[in-house]
Amino acid sequence: MPPVPFVGLAQFFRRDIPGLACGPDGADLVQLFRCPFTHGPYLERRYHLRWRQAGRTEHAARFLADPPHVPLLRWEDELPEPCVLHPEEVDTYPWAEGDTLPASLIARIDAWDDARAAEHGPDAPNYQDDLSIPPGWRVGGFPGWASTGPLAVDCASCAAPMRLLLTAGGDEMDAGTHSWMPLEDRDPTLSGKASIRGGRSVAEPTRLRFGRDRDLHVFTCPTDPGHPPRWVLA
Repeated sequence: MPPVPFVGLAQFFRRDIPGLACGPDGADLVQLFRCPFTHGPYLERRYHLRWRQAGRTEHAARFLADPPHVPLLRWEDELPEPCVLHPEEVDTYPWAEGDTLPASLIARIDAWDDARAAEHGPDAPNYQDDLSIPPGWRVGGFPGWASTGPLAVDCASCAAPMRLLLTAGGDEMDAGTHSWMPLEDRDPTLSGKASIRGGRSVAEPTRLRFGRDRDLHVFTCPTDPGHPPRWVLA
């Protein structure tokens, strides 16, 4: 069987992302790829993170006239829909569970959530969904741990705690995250998923899925960006 090309999932430049750390040797262009097939008895995905020098790629003497073709895929959500990135900087806060925050602060957050729900009903904005971490694709910030609970992610080469580089998600918005939904994409007279204007093309612009509707977190080593990255589905 001939070599199978990876599928490109994301590409972004350091010049467009405030605060993004450089890659190995000062690389300022990062690309994320995924093997189009699953592997092993647990149908695992394999990813590849590639750092490049933007200046060299933008002024390359030649490009492939016929790029590698992606093989026939089983499901439509395995091939990304081409999208243009429009970076927007927002403040995020840690997931409130386990030891991600002091226990006393988590208790205060839980009490605030309970009071809001008692006063305004179960659909009231809460810390986890509406104030801490936005849904969908994002660079930097804090990881969400909705499926697994908080995990320690350390570098396999030097044991340093790793830093979140990128989160890839299937949904850019859902019924439980109204505070992050752009005003132009919501109908204020409706609630839940019915309030999303534009349907799937707006809520799921990349058309991708990761695991069973989980987020893919890509971590890199802050001590040495050349150390191997780690992938976590959460």
